[in-house]
Amino acid sequence: MTRTSTLSRRLAWTAAAGCLGYYLLLALRPAWLEAKLGGWPASVLLALAMFLLFFLLAAGYALAAGRADDAERS
Repeated sequence: MTRTSTLSRRLAWTAAAGCLGYYLLLALRPAWLEAKLGGWPASVLLALAMFLLFFLLAAGYALAAGRADDAERS
């Protein structure tokens, strides 16, 4: 298994877990998403945290794919 396929799988599982976790939280504890943290709703902070996580995983995937392309060219 290559590094890029491992990162692809990790990206897919993280996206699925984040989405399912959010909906599970919404179903079981909706009041938690209404909480305020530093003046920001917890739902907005959770969405920003997930966006950052997805961005970092995608950036890692892109970097690994670029390194794999460079290795094939050499």
